Amino acid sequence: MKKILILSMLLFLTGNAFSQENHRELNWLTNFEKAQKIAQKENKPMLLLFTGSDWCPPCKAMHRDLFTNDEFIKLSKKFVLVFVDFPKRKQLSPEQREHNYRLASKYHRGGVPTMVFLKPSGEIISKISGYLYGKPGRNIQAMKKVLENFK
Repeated sequence: MKKILILSMLLFLTGNAFSQENHRELNWLTNFEKAQKIAQKENKPMLLLFTGSDWCPPCKAMHRDLFTNDEFIKLSKKFVLVFVDFPKRKQLSPEQREHNYRLASKYHRGGVPTMVFLKPSGEIISKISGYLYGKPGRNIQAMKKVLENFK
């Protein structure tokens, strides 16, 4: 019994290490203007994620399930990713907080999590609100559709 418990813990810790490693592969920017310049230069759509990273249960599930998904990681390289966070416990600089609220007033007035897809010009392509726990397919399909229509 003791061996099973130890083996289970090792598998759990190994799985967490891999998922955290994959999460680091994502290149989230927090400065919209910088992201937009990159999108224009590389002719890529932007994906703005409006999230409450430290308090929103669906946001936490999205971070855990979607952002560690190999297909999401692969597709994310075709976007310029922008992380627009509204935490409750984690402190943002006053400048970052103001920046995030300006983005929300322009691109999203609603709940979190929400993905907003933009052309490099800043024009909205589409939005997807919410997250289905443990089912990253909906978000991945939305990303594929944006890429198909962006060409």
